[in-house]
Amino acid sequence: MRNKILYVLTEESRFFYLLNKELNSLKIKFVVLNFNAKIPNIPCIIITTSDEYNKIQSRINTNVSILTYNKNEDFNQFIIKILASYRIGYKENYLSLVFSIDPGMRHFGLVIFLDDYFLNSYTVYEKDDLIKTVKDYVNAIQENSSELISLNFKLGSGIQSICKDLITRIYDVFENRKNLKIQLVNESKSSKIRIHENKRKIPKHEAAALVLSFRDGLEIKRNNFERIIIQNNENNNFKATCNDKILEEIAEKVLNGELSLNKSTEMLKSETSHY
Repeated sequence: MRNKILYVLTEESRFFYLLNKELNSLKIKFVVLNFNAKIPNIPCIIITTSDEYNKIQSRINTNVSILTYNKNEDFNQFIIKILASYRIGYKENYLSLVFSIDPGMRHFGLVIFLDDYFLNSYTVYEKDDLIKTVKDYVNAIQENSSELISLNFKLGSGIQSICKDLITRIYDVFENRKNLKIQLVNESKSSKIRIHENKRKIPKHEAAALVLSFRDGLEIKRNNFERIIIQNNENNNFKATCNDKILEEIAEKVLNGELSLNKSTEMLKSETSHY
């Protein structure tokens, strides 16, 4: 069950200021809970600080999940945990992250899925920032999990040099991780699709990365990816025959959390023999 009822309970003004700013930018709705008010007896999530949690711990019932912020914690990663709870549902252990990447000469589109549902998207301008964003999400989601979550990277294969460098960096960062999968995805016509979320036009690089996430790719290994990149570009006969309107409708439902990545991929495959 996805739990999207968020309460903020804190008397620390600096923490509330930063939290309010980030949640508003992410369009995450929340309710401010007075410190002396009754703790809700419904399935919900309460955001507070670790010090304040100690004061309310005895008043919390089993329906409530708590996200506590420690002053020594990375604040950006704490926001990622809130985002995961809001869009996917609060879990002690998440299972998988998918990073779909549309590499460009000046921009990178990045779309992130957690446990098969859309989590967030970015337009990134530097490779270092892209890798940092990926690491932040992995570290934030992984932090409380008892086992390593699986990581799946889907990379558009259009620009060979950039693609090679990204793959090398991913392997360097996650070199000892067994549950790591990298797929090379043909990005033909992916940048032609226009996608909206609640009437807001999605930036084209993020839209392209979303389209790539729906496509099957060639799984690669560290010792063969350069050869596969070359072969993939030499045999570029990809035919995107799916109706754009259908794709846009499915993509919008994915962004709104109405469809999982696997379900949306199956639906698109039923619309075309090769997408």
